[in-house]
Amino acid sequence: MKKMYFIILILTISACKERFSPKPNGYLRIDLEEKTQEKINSDLCPFSFSAPSYFNINYKSIDEHHCWLDLEYPKHQATIHLTYKNINTNIFNLLEESRSMVYKHTVKADQIVEKKYSNEQHNTYGTLYDIYGETASAVQFHITDSNKHFLRGALYFAVNPNQDSLKPIINYIRDDLMTTMETLQWQD
Repeated sequence: MKKMYFIILILTISACKERFSPKPNGYLRIDLEEKTQEKINSDLCPFSFSAPSYFNINYKSIDEHHCWLDLEYPKHQATIHLTYKNINTNIFNLLEESRSMVYKHTVKADQIVEKKYSNEQHNTYGTLYDIYGETASAVQFHITDSNKHFLRGALYFAVNPNQDSLKPIINYIRDDLMTTMETLQWQD
């Protein structure tokens, strides 16, 4: 019997030479499309801008003072919600509403970075918000001419937020939002 325990002990000691280390989690490969810009010019909303051709445009609601549309990116289940409103001496309320919509994410956000934007040639001024952390929206913005027009945009995904796996797509679409802001022109 002692001989049996001795053999088991020797086999156990000699069999485990390699240490086990767990493998890290992997993520799916993300193929991002090449960007080809097209001018979005609609008679339905009083503005135009350039956007990549992979967006599907879905007009939600339109009247003489408002325009809601979505730029949908079905391949990655992402949507940029755009809301246009006329300014009727309520610029402060619109700016504060936009800012409060961003800061509702502070519950889950690690950091919110504001970047001011200005284009005197197109008469557009605004703020881009980068929201870091496991939040529902990673990028939002508002842009205005301070007199008549106000546009707000927010990027949302139809998946659970996972900042690590969504980071490449967020950066990719963030560039599209910057292009939207840079090429936006009001139609008066």
